[in-house]
Amino acid sequence: MIDDGVSAQDLLAANDMIAQGDYEGAVRLLERAVAEDPTDCSALTALGIAFTEGGEHQKAVKALERALSLQETIPEAHEALGCAYYRLGFIEKAEKALKRALELAPQDGGVLRNLGVVLDRLGDFERGSNMIEEAYRLNQFDYQAMYALSSVRLRQGDLESAMELLERIATEDSPINLKMLAIDHIQNLKRYLR
Repeated sequence: MIDDGVSAQDLLAANDMIAQGDYEGAVRLLERAVAEDPTDCSALTALGIAFTEGGEHQKAVKALERALSLQETIPEAHEALGCAYYRLGFIEKAEKALKRALELAPQDGGVLRNLGVVLDRLGDFERGSNMIEEAYRLNQFDYQAMYALSSVRLRQGDLESAMELLERIATEDSPINLKMLAIDHIQNLKRYLR
């Protein structure tokens, strides 16, 4: 059998793997794509996202910076770069990358949510919470936005609203890591409220 290389269908499969949490499988497929065409911005961006989600943030930064050196106007690459920087502890770099992503995609709820979290971490609580609230308004089934908003509500002392959001995450079809965090927070809040 002859290997014709990585096709567009393979790239779609890699994106599906990322969505399903199979980051290692996606990385293997995307590394092949990048080896075949080191200028493929879509493959480089997807590879950076797979690395970020898989916890390999230094590798993510390398792939995403490469993609952006070839084509600077990829909002997904800027967003993923911001997330990688954030997870590496480079909060100001994360802010810069996410602000650029927001310039390119001003109605992207994921970008709003992630920039809101970064601004919140930098102490700009009002702008951060406003962005998180806007992300949730745009998509009330974005469980990451819901979790971030519950954290904002807790900080604001609105325990009832935070509990409602956490209970939705715990009972709906949310990602397992968020579901476990929500259940833990709910148990702690119930102990606190006794």
